[in-house]
Amino acid sequence: MNMRKIGASIRDVAKETGLSIATVSRVMNGNANVNSKTRQQVLDACERLDYLPNSAARALSTSRSKTVAAIIPTIEHSVFAKFISGIEQTLGEHGYSLVMAVSNADEKEELKAARKLLGMGAEAFILSGARHDTALLQSLLRHDVPHVFTSIWDPDNPVATIGYDNAKLAEEAVEYLVSMGHRKISVVHGPLFESDRTAARKEGAEKAANSTTNLQFFETDLSISGGKAALGRLLSTNADCTAVLCFSDVLAMGVYFGLAETGKSIPKDLSVMGFDNLDWAGETVPALTTINLPASGMGRIVAKQIVQCLETGSPLRKQRLSAEIVERASVRQIT
Repeated sequence: MNMRKIGASIRDVAKETGLSIATVSRVMNGNANVNSKTRQQVLDACERLDYLPNSAARALSTSRSKTVAAIIPTIEHSVFAKFISGIEQTLGEHGYSLVMAVSNADEKEELKAARKLLGMGAEAFILSGARHDTALLQSLLRHDVPHVFTSIWDPDNPVATIGYDNAKLAEEAVEYLVSMGHRKISVVHGPLFESDRTAARKEGAEKAANSTTNLQFFETDLSISGGKAALGRLLSTNADCTAVLCFSDVLAMGVYFGLAETGKSIPKDLSVMGFDNLDWAGETVPALTTINLPASGMGRIVAKQIVQCLETGSPLRKQRLSAEIVERASVRQIT
């Protein structure tokens, strides 16, 4: 079993601030008899030195907290709920517990959450995507905390990536729509700056386009209302498109609602394709054609690898997961 490296000590914080160990200890224990200036001085030094409280240091050095941390962008979409469920169930089977935080797709919030989870003695970290604050990654490396990037597959990344080839899946989605006779396709996606997975999907869709394919992209909030708003823009600027590819089933649902309000029907007036295969995708009218992402399976695979890493010291391994198009009734063949 690998032993964790311990970073700065309370003595280092005291030396950095010029304060006594007793004063630093009072701040770390939440003692109210410390003025705000001194408290902030200590907290700033802790952040600079990447200091972990003693309880966390003991847990990291012994690997006995048996706690794994996961930070996800949101809990509003069921794809993440399925992922977390797979992780928690598998960890529980091996005597480990899961602690979770939500970053709201904000790297600074993710960093703050990670510091708190490290302070709780988390032995390993599960992070969504490969785009993270440098300070977070440096902290995990400094403390020798195993971590994995999920929902993405990148064979060139030095960190283990376990997930899907987002670019290839988007490429296949466009190729599918083209095979169904569609040449003018609108693509609706969430904010590119928030997600490297979305950026990869956009690159894949662009790669699939050829001289006979016209793609137009619409960026919007990753929500049902965002999907509706994007539909309004595409109907006014790309009205002759025959298909809409949404990089999330949530956005596809927004497109469904927006089309219903305009009196247009799916797929007669416009074909719609999603991405995720959320639980309700097969229950929409018409049922949504989408890409099935094995979120629960990914959670189980990630958890098994982490347990093995923590128990035996074996390295985390990259793993590409398969996903497939689920054909339903929302895309029609154009002859």
